[in-house]
Amino acid sequence: MGKIIAYHLPGAWGLPSVSPFCLKLDAWLRIAGIEHESITATTPVGGPKGKAPWIEHDGRKIGDSTFIILHLKETLGIDPDAHLTPAQKGVALAIQRLVDENLYWAMVNDRWNTPENWPILKSTVLGGIPAPVRAVMAPIARRGVLKQLKGHGMGCHSAEEIAAIGKRDIDALAALLGDQDWFFGDRSTETDAVVYGQLANIYWVGFNSPMKAVIGGNANLVAFLERFQQRFYH
Repeated sequence: MGKIIAYHLPGAWGLPSVSPFCLKLDAWLRIAGIEHESITATTPVGGPKGKAPWIEHDGRKIGDSTFIILHLKETLGIDPDAHLTPAQKGVALAIQRLVDENLYWAMVNDRWNTPENWPILKSTVLGGIPAPVRAVMAPIARRGVLKQLKGHGMGCHSAEEIAAIGKRDIDALAALLGDQDWFFGDRSTETDAVVYGQLANIYWVGFNSPMKAVIGGNANLVAFLERFQQRFYH
């Protein structure tokens, strides 16, 4: 197995990364037990898709957490989801889409489009960039993210509507988890990494969000986050 180097955006608040996708990959690598070197990248520009995370493996740069995981499953023959039935794999993909393509954007809105959170984001998430450069880059980056929010559609809604969207997503995750330790029973899978990467970046960070209260109101999700943290980060 060639050496794997994983590049992540910086961490804060006790999390290895403030990017849900970086944390998802980091969590999956821990579930899969794959040895790798982690490097913190201040910005995502070094990645092949201009986003983080990305990896270097066997002379290639591979971007996007989902494509990275697929690549490692195929090349290393390690798949924590191998025991799932076809129906369970279908549910797993549906959960991933809910988290990565919808709930994520509700979180982005809280970070980039909520006035009281913007100073926190500038000083924390963008804090590794030298101040003079950050003063120029931050407003440009924010305009770009707000344009993406509008393009996705999430940014067209009011704050109250976005909070309701986030609540429905989080409550759905709580219902799917139920009283299980992990989303598919007694063995952790990629789905657990997907959900952990996103919910931890809502619940355990310094941003105000109505979604924090929703997670806190679902005792099984709080227990899931704490269980994941204890199992894979201690």
